[in-house]
Amino acid sequence: ILISLFYLSVAFLFHQAVQLPVIITLPIIVICAERMWVLLDWIGPVVGTMNRKKQEQERNLIIEYLLENSLRYGSPLVIAAIYGKKRMSLHVVARLFRRSDIVLRSSAGFLLVLMPFTSFEQASVPLKRLITRQLPIKEVFMTDVRMLQDLEEEQKTNDNGEATGTTVEDLRRICLRTFDEKVEAIKSTSVRADVPPIFSLFKSGT
Repeated sequence: ILISLFYLSVAFLFHQAVQLPVIITLPIIVICAERMWVLLDWIGPVVGTMNRKKQEQERNLIIEYLLENSLRYGSPLVIAAIYGKKRMSLHVVARLFRRSDIVLRSSAGFLLVLMPFTSFEQASVPLKRLITRQLPIKEVFMTDVRMLQDLEEEQKTNDNGEATGTTVEDLRRICLRTFDEKVEAIKSTSVRADVPPIFSLFKSGT
């Protein structure tokens, strides 16, 4: 309605003839454009485009929320990074995990799988099942809260051998930073395997 009124005002101001098809078409165009932006906002996390800043904020909040729950209640939490030879659909990978597991896309483009209430040994089962599927996966890295805590405390230990407190923000940052470093390191490698390997983030491969 506002668009039609604006058109009528402009036509009256410049003494132009009012065309009925234009009055009908303009609201339809506006509605279609609005729906298109809603659609792009919805598919953004799937393809890793559109409103990256908002995606990053939501991703950080989800990771920190699960880390906080794990620390507060002592429940296990495993985080895995899936690096592909090419971009993979987030929803295709998510269907291979439980409904309680959360699949996100990192700012670097690889996929993150958060598996709450799952031990390190339990998490290896769906990950091993994942790499046998016909997906363009190159390598998988996995870690848990205990590993992240150990690494963060090691890095924060001061000269007197005393470790400072660790927050969920610290754990989230060191997790994503280490995943990014691992992925960058394998981008330049040309090693190919029939079955993609699964590596523990801070230990020897499995």
